[in-house]
Amino acid sequence: MPTTLAFKPLIDLPEWRPIANAPAASAAGTALVAGLRNNADRGAYVYLLVNATTLWAYDVEDDDWFQLGSPALTGTFGAGAGAVMMPSQGPRGTLAAGGTTTSVVLSTALPAAVAPNQLANKGNSNGFKIRIIGNSAGGSGKVEERTIIGNTGGTTPTIYLDSPLSFTPANGDAYEILSGRLFMMSAGTLAAGCWKYYDIATNSFSGNLATTNLPTPLGTDCCLLGLDESYVPYDANPGDGFFGQLTATASAATSITGQAAGGDAAVLANEYRNFQIRIVQDTTTPTAVGQRRNITSHTAGASPVYTVAAWTVTPSANAVFVIELNGDRILYWGSGQTNTYTYQINGNTWDTTTFAARSAAHAAGSVACPSFFMRPDAAKQARHSYVYVFRGGAGAVMDLFDIAGGATGLWTANIVYGGSGMTFTTGTTATPDPYTSGGRFTFINPNGGQRCLKWDNKNRTLSPAFYLRYPVGTAAVGQRMATAMFVDGSTKLVFLLLHRMAGAEVFEMAVQK
Repeated sequence: MPTTLAFKPLIDLPEWRPIANAPAASAAGTALVAGLRNNADRGAYVYLLVNATTLWAYDVEDDDWFQLGSPALTGTFGAGAGAVMMPSQGPRGTLAAGGTTTSVVLSTALPAAVAPNQLANKGNSNGFKIRIIGNSAGGSGKVEERTIIGNTGGTTPTIYLDSPLSFTPANGDAYEILSGRLFMMSAGTLAAGCWKYYDIATNSFSGNLATTNLPTPLGTDCCLLGLDESYVPYDANPGDGFFGQLTATASAATSITGQAAGGDAAVLANEYRNFQIRIVQDTTTPTAVGQRRNITSHTAGASPVYTVAAWTVTPSANAVFVIELNGDRILYWGSGQTNTYTYQINGNTWDTTTFAARSAAHAAGSVACPSFFMRPDAAKQARHSYVYVFRGGAGAVMDLFDIAGGATGLWTANIVYGGSGMTFTTGTTATPDPYTSGGRFTFINPNGGQRCLKWDNKNRTLSPAFYLRYPVGTAAVGQRMATAMFVDGSTKLVFLLLHRMAGAEVFEMAVQK
């Protein structure tokens, strides 16, 4: 029987409830992290990076923790360390011959061997999601996603699917396991090994990722923001972008044209600059499917023309595509720095040129509040490209970063917002809510205290949220908030998790509105 929720304001007061204690007290640099998908495909666990050698996972359904392997991060772990989840990342590669509509054989090896049927249980008895891309010379030109229900062992397993594909995968088609990767940053002096990821599907760690162009030493407070492809409005499906699947009306070597009516036909000029186009079907030109390109500019609807870097294979004039966040990018701001550091996942590079520098230096207590999960108002006063950033440093100043505001984005300093006055400093932590109240809110625990606030990304207002009736310890920088989600058909309920400041206690709360 479907779950029915009927919270009544004032009668049903929000209350934190204690859950299983974390394996360690929160301290400088510890990070509580989960992905922000808005459906049942989201990961089963919330992760806690305790220190350079200790990573734990919390099972949100069974209310207990278990230890994973050592990340073996270098540097001096502490203030300035952090982590960010990229839920659409995972093993990618090509398929071998021998696939059927209900099974595929991997050609490109996984980063580590898996046990038989390991990929069929992501932690809640459901398998990981796999995306099959029919882009080989003999491919179907289609992209379809299925849940894994079984696999053989090894690094190139046969993977069994929960329902038949509409096509038989060809030798050379592509696969993407959308299992998620947790990217982790240490602190202190920059050194090889201070930036790595944990691959969830294969329970393995990367080698040393690139650190060139990062500051040295790293900042003493850390703000990481993942631009994941699966981050879409609250009422959209991950993988379908901000408008659903769109049918092109023209294409060229460096462009694709959107719809004349519906879908993206009402976009403003450059509203989605620096987002990406991903081709999700092209039965005319199968080898074009699966391509991703950053949008460098676009015209206003109807029939908006999106300019992109040259296609490897020009899509056909009626290809199907989605507009989504550029899922190859992670943004980092460190204390004392104005630079926006951008990590390009596929290229394994950091730079300070993709996006513009901040209006003022990042300081302790700075948090970012993205607008990815809401729907813009009719006048577009709110947009998916807006990221609101509390500057920190014991001040109430907020800056606005518009990802699409220019070739390298645009910062607007010290914007006006409702409810201003609260100052933010050491101990401040935050998490967006991808679903409740139309995906408008980011929840903030300011300064490591007992109060929580909510920032309305759509209406630029800060207001009170919840109070923790439990004493807290001395404030330290770090990430202590994450979300979990209950999903029962069309019923969804977001839970906030809060790791007590300087304590092992963890609390959760159902977000009522």
